Amino acid sequence: MKIPKNLPDFVGAVLSIVLGVVVSIEGFRIRSHAVSQYTLDHTLPAILGVLFIVLGTMLMISTMRDQEHEQDKRRTLPSPYQNRMILSLSTLGLYFLMLNIMGYLLATLIASVLLFRIVGTYRWARSVACALVLTGSLYLVFIKWLQISFPAGIFF
Repeated sequence: MKIPKNLPDFVGAVLSIVLGVVVSIEGFRIRSHAVSQYTLDHTLPAILGVLFIVLGTMLMISTMRDQEHEQDKRRTLPSPYQNRMILSLSTLGLYFLMLNIMGYLLATLIASVLLFRIVGTYRWARSVACALVLTGSLYLVFIKWLQISFPAGIFF
C-alpha cells in the first residue's frame, strides 16, 4: 500500500479505525455485565466504535481516491480559510487571557464581536448587535437563572 500525499488525513483515518476497534472491543468486554442485550453501558461504546471504524474507512478511501486524481498544488500563501482559522484561534487565546482580567461579561462581549466578524463575516454593527444579544442571553441563563459564578475581573 502506498502512503498518500495527504498524510494527516491518512493518519487520522488509521487512528480512527484503531480507536474504533479498541472501543468496540471494550464495549464487547463489558457486555457480559449487562442485564439487557440492547441497553446499558455496552451500547454506547459499541455504537461509537462502529461509527469510528466506518468513518475512518470512508476517510481512508477518500484519501486514497484523492491521491489518484490529485495534481500537485502547492500554495505559498495561506488561503482565506486558513487566515480565518488562525484569527479565530488567536481570538480564543486572547479571550482566555482577558477572562480573568476583564471579567466574563466584557471578555465574552469582545471575543464574540471579533468571532462574529471573523467567522460570520458580518459587518461591525451586526457583529456588535449579535454579540450583545449573545452575551446578554448567556448572562441571563448562566448568571441570573442558574446562579453560576464567573470571573468578575477588575471592572465588575
